Amino acid sequence: MPASSLALVAFAVLILFYVRSWIIWNSRTRGRPLPPGPRGLPFFGNAIGLRKGRQWLTFNKLREKYGPILYFQVLKQPIVVLCSPEAVLEYMDRRSANTSDRLQSPSILLTGHDWTFGLMPYGPTWRQQRRMFWQHFHPGAIDKYRPVQLASMHTFLAKVASNPGRLDGHIQYTFTAAILKMAYGIDVKDENDELLTYIETGLQGSRELILSGGFLVDFIPILRHLPSFLPGCGFRKKFARWRENNRLLRAMPFQRYKEAVDANKTPECILTDIIYRGDDNSKESHDELARVGNNVMGTIYTAGSDTTASALKTFCLAMSLYPEVQRKAQAQLDAVVGHDRLPGFEDRKSLTYVDAILKESLRWMNVTPLGKAHSTTEDDEFGGYFIPAGSILMANIWACLHDPEIYEDPDVFKPERFIRDGKLDPDVRDPYDFAFGFGRRICPGRFFGDAALFINIAAMLHVFDISPPLDERGEEIAIEPIMSDCIMSRPEDSRCSIKPRGLWAEKLIYSTEGDSLA
Repeated sequence: MPASSLALVAFAVLILFYVRSWIIWNSRTRGRPLPPGPRGLPFFGNAIGLRKGRQWLTFNKLREKYGPILYFQVLKQPIVVLCSPEAVLEYMDRRSANTSDRLQSPSILLTGHDWTFGLMPYGPTWRQQRRMFWQHFHPGAIDKYRPVQLASMHTFLAKVASNPGRLDGHIQYTFTAAILKMAYGIDVKDENDELLTYIETGLQGSRELILSGGFLVDFIPILRHLPSFLPGCGFRKKFARWRENNRLLRAMPFQRYKEAVDANKTPECILTDIIYRGDDNSKESHDELARVGNNVMGTIYTAGSDTTASALKTFCLAMSLYPEVQRKAQAQLDAVVGHDRLPGFEDRKSLTYVDAILKESLRWMNVTPLGKAHSTTEDDEFGGYFIPAGSILMANIWACLHDPEIYEDPDVFKPERFIRDGKLDPDVRDPYDFAFGFGRRICPGRFFGDAALFINIAAMLHVFDISPPLDERGEEIAIEPIMSDCIMSRPEDSRCSIKPRGLWAEKLIYSTEGDSLA
């Protein structure tokens, strides 16, 4: 066949493919347009533009031009960003039947994070593990953890008073020790316990994976099958290290738990409830429940440790920058609690201003400004636009919590915005509507996390004065409140000075030092 004829045949085939694709696309969209958004490059789409820093700010500016529903495409992956409270709550919360999936990227699979139900796709396995988690962390269940949370708070105060310069480390230690006690019945005596090293190393790999914002293999999956020495494949060695650290994060706590069981010292803890309180007492059932239960326990670390630490760091930064807020809270604590004891959970109803500080901390510098991405299961329509199946859905939580039409002076830390007539104002939009996720993917540990944050914030305000850090000449260092440029955000600089409020405060702090998580 002549070359000209081959060219005509090839051209005809291309035309047929194009017409077929056009017909299929139009049958899916039914004439509805995709949401608006900036034009991308051929083939790469918006890949370069989406890598720019602090995406939540970029998306908020694009909202002014394109509206609250934005569309991007990276290679062939559609991405939809919702930038208004109404759009986020309507689509991701009220229509969660189609917006609760989560894409399994190659990086998640290659680093061994597919066991974490927070990253699992929507389906039976996710439902099983989430149900198991919820059984132990719903509002009616978390009261039994209050003794552990109080002991953790006591330990935290003593450590901060002894060495305030290691605030981050103290937060991480006390939270992890409390989780180990509740989940596995393990008592961590001090910060040198090797178990903490395994957990921290595993968490560091998870942080690096999250902070990366995605690897090239996530967009070109074929790279996972190529040798590591080729360009673009250097991720393989890093992934192998993270995968092993991730394995040890779950294996080592479970090993210590199993040693206690083998020694006929089965601890009272969540994992024991999961394994031994069921109807089927066969070894096979125990083994399967232990495997699934251990995955669920590991999710507590990966989902909660850094978010709690970030929220407490934001609180400390806010108190150092807004001393008048701190004084108001301390006045309320002095009136309600007095100087003879530490605040307890029973005081919360009377500590309205402290509760408002917690809400404002979650609003002012939200831990996850873009949340965790969801994905659509089927083709859909929203706001008059076509949303393709498999679209990544992102909620601009930062924009929702800094909307000036809802929160006046949104960049100012002002707990009073949540109070009316001495009580929490139900007419002001609660940051909890956004801070813990949406729909069927809402954080199942939110009630436990809220309780932990409240008791630690109340206790710190009660016994400590938090002020700006000082330089070598004793002069205050000006700290600018800026959020770190990553998916799991925190203040870039949260240095502060922390000192007991007086001798009475020192007595309260150190009188509880003997309390432990044991």
